[in-house]
Amino acid sequence: MSHLASRLAKTLLAVAVSAVALSPAAHAAPASAALPGSVEAAASTWTGTFSGFPSSSWRDAWGVDGSGEFGFGNMKASGATLDVKYGKGSSAPSCTNCPTSGGGQFYQNLAKNGHSDLTGATTLYLKYDVRFPSGFDFGLGGKLPGLYGGNTGEASGGNHGQAWSTRFMFRNGSKGEVYVYTPTDDGYGKDIGLGSWNFSPDGSTHTIQQSVNRSTGQITVWYDGEQVLSSKSAPGISGIKFKGVFFSTFFGGHDTSWGPKKEVHSYFSNFAISTSKL
Repeated sequence: MSHLASRLAKTLLAVAVSAVALSPAAHAAPASAALPGSVEAAASTWTGTFSGFPSSSWRDAWGVDGSGEFGFGNMKASGATLDVKYGKGSSAPSCTNCPTSGGGQFYQNLAKNGHSDLTGATTLYLKYDVRFPSGFDFGLGGKLPGLYGGNTGEASGGNHGQAWSTRFMFRNGSKGEVYVYTPTDDGYGKDIGLGSWNFSPDGSTHTIQQSVNRSTGQITVWYDGEQVLSSKSAPGISGIKFKGVFFSTFFGGHDTSWGPKKEVHSYFSNFAISTSKL
C-alpha cells in the first residue's frame, strides 16, 4: 500500500505543477508594472482651473512666471472660470489713446509647478474652453492664449529672441487664426490660417485645442473636436523647449481703433496640457 500511495502522491504533484504552468496568471506582469509604450502607460498631463484666482496658491498651482503680466484688475474668477473684461475702445497696454483698459496676460512656467517633464517633449497639446456671449463685439481683432517656449517677453510685441509663441487670434470679426512668433522672423507675428474656423459668439462654451511639434514646426488646431488647421509654420524652434501657457488676451494692435465699441467679456476654463491629444 505504501508503494501505491507514493506513486499517487507523485502523480498529484505532477498535475499541480502542470496546472500552474498553464495558468495565465503565472506569466502576467504585476498590475503596477506597465511596460513602456503599453496601453497602461499614461500620457503626461497638467490641468488647471481658475478656482482661487489670483491667490498665491493658485499662482503656485499654475506655475505663474511673474514677469510680463498685466491686467489682473480686468480678470476675476467665477468658480473655476475666468471672466475677462475688455473696456470700450481698449487695446494693448502700449495703447496711448485708449479710453479704457482691457484684457490681461501672464506666463506659465511648467517647471515651477512640478511638470518639467513636459518641457522637453517634442510635441505638446494645449486645450481649453472659451465662451463669447451673444453680441460679443470682436472689433478689428484680439489675442487669445496659446503655447510658448523660451524666454518670456521675447516672442510678442514685435520682440524676437530665443523664444516662440503660438497664440490664437480673432480677426476681421470672429475669424480664427494662430498668431506665430519664432526666432527666424522679424517684425510682429505671422497670421497663420486666417478664417480656417470662426469663434462662435453664441453664449455657449466651445473647445479649442492646438498642438505644436518643435521638431517639424507643425501646428495643428481643433475647434470643438474638428481639425480645422494643420500648417508647418513654426520653423527654427526645435532647440527651444516648451515653457507652458502664454495666457494673453486683449484687443489689438496698439490703438483704440482695434477695440470693441462697448464693454465686452469672455470666459475661459478647463486648461490642460499633455503629450497626447486631449
